[in-house]
Amino acid sequence: MWGWVAGAAVVLGGVAFGVDFLGPPWSALGLLLTSSGFAWGCAALVAGFVADRRGRSMAAAAALLAIATVVYYGLIAVDGSRWAGATLEDGGSATAESLFRVGEAALFWLVASAVGGTLLGWLGHTIRRSGDRAAAVAAGCALALLAGQGAAMALRSWPVTGWWLAQAMAQVVGAVAVTAALLGRREAPRWWSFAAASLCCGAVAVPAWSVVSGLQVG
Repeated sequence: MWGWVAGAAVVLGGVAFGVDFLGPPWSALGLLLTSSGFAWGCAALVAGFVADRRGRSMAAAAALLAIATVVYYGLIAVDGSRWAGATLEDGGSATAESLFRVGEAALFWLVASAVGGTLLGWLGHTIRRSGDRAAAVAAGCALALLAGQGAAMALRSWPVTGWWLAQAMAQVVGAVAVTAALLGRREAPRWWSFAAASLCCGAVAVPAWSVVSGLQVG
């Protein structure tokens, strides 16, 4: 199991780095598929869903996100295009400060990976292994977490249209599709519990994603 977790994390982090160099509309598509909270959250949720024990589900999801984060920011540090050669207002070098900010962002997202990955891994395990009602509630909470960033982006940009709004809305639709597909694998999925849990959790997840987005941590 750990081999495919590491492999998936390396691919996720590497592709996310490459997508940063694309221009619109490909950048919007790339963000949806590899660099969004939806994409990384789906990877963690699926990792938790396929693992056979609760502890492994949580560890696998957190490890996947953490390794992907290290790969992503490691490539940024090696590439240097985002931090090398920067200058301050007085003309002095800002290279050290820029590199420090890269490390700061990496640390922030490593902590987020540990917390979010553990939670999503647990939710994925619950969707597959727990009782019908608990599985439906877990799927609804997972939906809110996966769709939260896209919903926050859509609300912030509305009524402006364009590729980025379409990408934000696609995150929401994708989150519904993924979580419904996982819950639908059960013999007796409780769809009303799923919908109610997603709305309740969404009332918390969307504002939380708005706060995280406002931090402007790269």
